[in-house]
Amino acid sequence: MSRQLINRSEDLQRLASEGFAIRIEAGHLLVEEIPFLDENGCIRHGVFACPLDATDEATLPPRDHVMSFSGGMPHDRHGKPLAALGLTSPRCSVIGSLVFQHGFSNKLRGPRGPRSYESFYEKVITYGDIIIGEVQAIDPSATARVGALPTSDTENDPFVYPDSASARAGTVELASKFKDEIVAFIGLGGTGGYILDHVAKTPVCETRLIDGDRLYPFNTFRAPGAPHKSELQPPPYKVDYYAHRYGLIKRNIIPHAVNLTPETFYLLDRTTFAFVSIDPCPEKAAIMAELERRALPFVDSGMGLHKGSNGIGGTLRAVLSTEANRDRVRPHIPVDPGGRDPIYENNIQISDLNSLNANMAVQLWKSFRGFYADFGEPVWLYQVETRQFIREAA
Repeated sequence: MSRQLINRSEDLQRLASEGFAIRIEAGHLLVEEIPFLDENGCIRHGVFACPLDATDEATLPPRDHVMSFSGGMPHDRHGKPLAALGLTSPRCSVIGSLVFQHGFSNKLRGPRGPRSYESFYEKVITYGDIIIGEVQAIDPSATARVGALPTSDTENDPFVYPDSASARAGTVELASKFKDEIVAFIGLGGTGGYILDHVAKTPVCETRLIDGDRLYPFNTFRAPGAPHKSELQPPPYKVDYYAHRYGLIKRNIIPHAVNLTPETFYLLDRTTFAFVSIDPCPEKAAIMAELERRALPFVDSGMGLHKGSNGIGGTLRAVLSTEANRDRVRPHIPVDPGGRDPIYENNIQISDLNSLNANMAVQLWKSFRGFYADFGEPVWLYQVETRQFIREAA
């Protein structure tokens, strides 16, 4: 992806053709081998980084004027910190093995006042000229145009286009907690579809979709997005539809148009987490047992609804099961088909509740992996009638 994006983007291609050592990682443009002077007038080398605004086709004009820097504080030829850079806090702290200690805030000025950078080429050149100009006062041969284009780790980026949202928010280090995750989706009904919508925006390295059902028009009214009617003729398997839909943003989404049974338990091989979004049934008990046998952490989600004189009521449920709490949470995961809800099974259109239930499940997962601070219980309920969340002790 990074090489393709560089080749398709005029500003990045220009940087590369002029010899700048650029690469793309974690939604950032990195420019290496930037010479600068330390406080003693010695020449050292650092790395620029800034969030990369781009589509899968090409870069967009930078919306951010801040540049982060790794390698030390640049100084002028007199040994003073280079004030012309406009010192500020770095927007990113860690990308891979690079630690960014400094941030620069240099705003361009036009005839009518401050203006934005028109391209990443202009942004890199502007900051580079400020720093390298001082270096060349000591060594006229100093340059950042080293004629190198290193291979980027993001040739196998899990995203089709850069995750500039994490880059902008400074959460790249937290998001990296998911980079080795292989997630299994057991069931892609209304709630499972919304869980996928959220997980597809994280850098998990592989997503396995396991569901043997087809997507019919009535399913779409409690699922994320809006398929064109031609996509439902004939009705596709849910896993194929979702793999295509979310394949527009995410790589390595693998569909399996089967139900999870002892004959297909091999689909769980090498997985690191599972989302279970299926109704209580005899097969669910076997699935729970297999997940526990594999020591696989998972979140089970579901809802129990009823229709009364005042409208629909009931409870949403999300339960995090790990090796540390199996015995405590197991009673909170229904497997008895006698508890099935006829209101839900008749395809009542409650996409808002499906979405909310998915949010609960995903937050439990993210908290378990350390993305969110976690002081809550592994069993989380929501009461529809009172609109209250309940963190029930397991």
